Amino acid sequence: MRLARERITHIAKALARRLSEGGYIEPHMPAEELTDRIVQIMTEEFMVEDRLNKEVAELLKAHEKEIEKGHIDYNTMFTMIKKKLVKEKGIIL
Repeated sequence: MRLARERITHIAKALARRLSEGGYIEPHMPAEELTDRIVQIMTEEFMVEDRLNKEVAELLKAHEKEIEKGHIDYNTMFTMIKKKLVKEKGIIL
């Protein structure tokens, strides 16, 4: 995950406060519970890319020998496969 848990919590608190104070939402739960829910949602979203990266790395293991020989650039292939999976799965990053 790209952000530390503490940073996600900080962002979630600020978001919950601004949404509430700005009249964009009418929370039907305590602020702390709303913050926890936002943290959960943000964490789940960040984990989507983590899982995708793992899947790409697994797919690249099949081409390990070509990569080691220098026939295929790992980073280029990683990016290409990731873009393809994002498109196929309809993932928004």
